[in-house]
Amino acid sequence: MTSKLFRATASMAAVALLLTACGDSDDDAVDVAEAAEEAAEEAEEAAEEVVEEAEEAAEEVADEAEDMADEVTEETTPATDPPAPAVDVAVEVGLMMNALPEGWLSLGSVEDFEAAVEATSPMIIDVRETSDYEAGHIPNAVSIPIRTLADHVDQIPMDSPVIVYCASGYRAAMSTIALRSLGYENVRAFGGSYKAWTAAERDVSTDPVELPEGTAKDIAPELLAAVSGYLGPMPEGYLNVKDVELMQAAMDTGAYVVDVREVGEYEEGHIPGAVNVPLRTIIDGSADFPTDRQIVVYCKSGYRAAMANAALGIAGFDNVKAFAGSWLAWTDAGLEVEV
Repeated sequence: MTSKLFRATASMAAVALLLTACGDSDDDAVDVAEAAEEAAEEAEEAAEEVVEEAEEAAEEVADEAEDMADEVTEETTPATDPPAPAVDVAVEVGLMMNALPEGWLSLGSVEDFEAAVEATSPMIIDVRETSDYEAGHIPNAVSIPIRTLADHVDQIPMDSPVIVYCASGYRAAMSTIALRSLGYENVRAFGGSYKAWTAAERDVSTDPVELPEGTAKDIAPELLAAVSGYLGPMPEGYLNVKDVELMQAAMDTGAYVVDVREVGEYEEGHIPGAVNVPLRTIIDGSADFPTDRQIVVYCKSGYRAAMANAALGIAGFDNVKAFAGSWLAWTDAGLEVEV
């Protein structure tokens, strides 16, 4: 680029020298004019080439700068994690049910409950209605009615023992499954609940206990929504077939009856027409359950039936009730059984 400008400038200088050296003759003037014209053309071409080369060089510099900027952006921009896959609520609840231990997470007797309280200093949660709690409760228990459990997860610890109770154990069993579905592996139920406590003439309190400060929990929103959607709108009666007469009426209208006891218990005798799906496999075995008629689950005493009711409800079934009296009430009434 510089050499071309130099050559053009030299040509112009040569013309100037010719003008100085030449005489006054016409021939000399013509020669000088022609030389000047050639030098001007050469200078114009050189200038055009210089501009073109400058433009090309500028484009190359701009491209290099853009490439460098892209590299810097790639290096400095933090990587974005892919969105977490949606949680399959039924699968998660099924896995939780599969892992239920012997004893079904129940502290069945007052003595078992007292021993657990003495040994572990748990949070004790009364899931009855507020008015029941205010009328009398187990000392040191906090009040979280069952329909509001999902609203208080931040105030329920995950890293220390929790025991829930109700009036008879039915709602305590449902609450245990609800909390376990949310990842609370530290929750058990006082199976005998308040009736067993008062029957044993243990002390009761009417002094309210404040809930602790909340701590945010890492709970999948899909699970929290499922539990809240199940517990929050729960109707009066808590999805409970309360007595034998109501159970018979449900069966007369085509209820699908599920015995959630173990296989051996079922084979020894069961309610006529009942299918056997043991509690731990209740979600695994629910693929063939009807969605267009009432399902009634039962066990021996009602506790496992309440657990099954909660598991199915959280997994999406809205047509399930539990026979609270279950097998004991059925046989006590002297009704027909099937083997």
